Amino acid sequence: MKYVDEFRDPDTARKLVQQIQRLTNSIMAQRAEAGNTRPLQLMEFCGGHTHTIFRYGIEQLLPNAIELVHGPGC
Repeated sequence: MKYVDEFRDPDTARKLVQQIQRLTNSIMAQRAEAGNTRPLQLMEFCGGHTHTIFRYGIEQLLPNAIELVHGPGC
């Protein structure tokens, strides 16, 4: 992705969400085999990330197995 308009393309966004879902399912399956069923934790380490994630509804697009953890800020 080189240009801002690419981030606004619904088809690209759908493909990225599908890829995140596939990767999450794969990781969770591997973890389940090892007896680990805890959610994946991803830290947003900057307030700008948190603002963007919630403003654009990105959190609602993520699989339930992904838990966002608020970091220390910028």
